[in-house]
Amino acid sequence: MRLAYLALSSTIAACGSAAEPPPARPAPASPISERMETFTIRGYLLAGAEYWPYMGKEEIRYPEEVLWGFYPSKGEIPPGETAPNPDSARPEAVACATTAFAALQVFLASDPPKLRRIIELGEAHGFVPRFYLWTNDYGRAADPYPPGVREARLWYWKRKQPEPPKPPGYWKWESTLTQTGDCQVPRAAQIEAYLDETLRTVESAK
Repeated sequence: MRLAYLALSSTIAACGSAAEPPPARPAPASPISERMETFTIRGYLLAGAEYWPYMGKEEIRYPEEVLWGFYPSKGEIPPGETAPNPDSARPEAVACATTAFAALQVFLASDPPKLRRIIELGEAHGFVPRFYLWTNDYGRAADPYPPGVREARLWYWKRKQPEPPKPPGYWKWESTLTQTGDCQVPRAAQIEAYLDETLRTVESAK
């Protein structure tokens, strides 16, 4: 009887091991890039990045004090620019920009219907599928800052006069690093409201 029990146990163990699933394969690499760089998602292009480092109580001087590129370094000329950056971006600002960069990829990967419609209808009015990453850095600014702290938001910047071959404008994905170190990125409610308003404007201009 004991031998029969051992034989039965061995058979069950063998069957159980044969039924075990194969080792799980590693998950495929995420399409979301971690290092900031230009990209194209669903036909939308992220063309570059800019940092606005505010100091003290004075308004920033544009374009002299604006930093260009995803990782601005003092003295280096970023791609597409002709002058070297006057300073390096603070690590905290780069970290906030990276957070905004990831949020932008998720937003564009969802292919928002209203954004798509604006591009389709608004081409004749200067709306193109090009984005720019904008990061405000108030880490060295006075608190309160007299000119006011800019809101994290999505908006469209358009040239006053055409400058071919430059594009007529860019969608600005603007984030803000506050004096207390809070990194703010565009909120869903603001994005939706802005797209609604812009779509109405484009539709009425047809």
